[in-house]
Amino acid sequence: MLILENNKIQENKERFLNLLKEVTRPGMDKLIEWIETKSDFFIAPASTMFHGNYEGALVEHSLNVYKLFKEKNDRYDFGLSEDSIKIMGLLHDICKANFYKPSTRNKKDQDTGKWFSIPWFDIDDSFPIGHGEKSVIMLRCYIPLSTEEMLGIRWHMGGFEPESNYKALNAAWDKYKSGACLHSADLEASNILEIKVDYEKLNKQTKMNI
Repeated sequence: MLILENNKIQENKERFLNLLKEVTRPGMDKLIEWIETKSDFFIAPASTMFHGNYEGALVEHSLNVYKLFKEKNDRYDFGLSEDSIKIMGLLHDICKANFYKPSTRNKKDQDTGKWFSIPWFDIDDSFPIGHGEKSVIMLRCYIPLSTEEMLGIRWHMGGFEPESNYKALNAAWDKYKSGACLHSADLEASNILEIKVDYEKLNKQTKMNI
């Protein structure tokens, strides 16, 4: 399984925690404690087979989204506080903590016809209540959220939501334009700044180099 270098994971963890510890929201200390001691947030992937499908990618993605979202807040003068920017950017995907588990998947080599195993991540969702809404619920267990923060995090998936949700999505973005920018920051981070590992191709290259 591909992972970020240990020093990079530690660097991302320290940066993430330092940013969160600057937030003055009541209950943030308890949330940080949960993230550090009761979750796999700092070693979790960001997806199973898309962007950041490797260990350590979730915190990397969260930091990327925070940076882009902060830039958009300044560019469009939304007036969000530093606390709100950090909460929305860094914690929009808190729902992915304790969500993936390392696994393998069998693939057939098209050249030889032989089967081989590649690293994979399976989903193990103990609280199947959605995505953006799950992050909101998890955060509300520890810290209060403003309406803008809740709507931004809830709808950060944008057009990847089921079509039946589009009316509510559009209403949320009409009310708070920052939500559209949290979604675009998420898209930019996922599709421009981050990579997807092709484990099947990586396996073949490894064999060729042996």
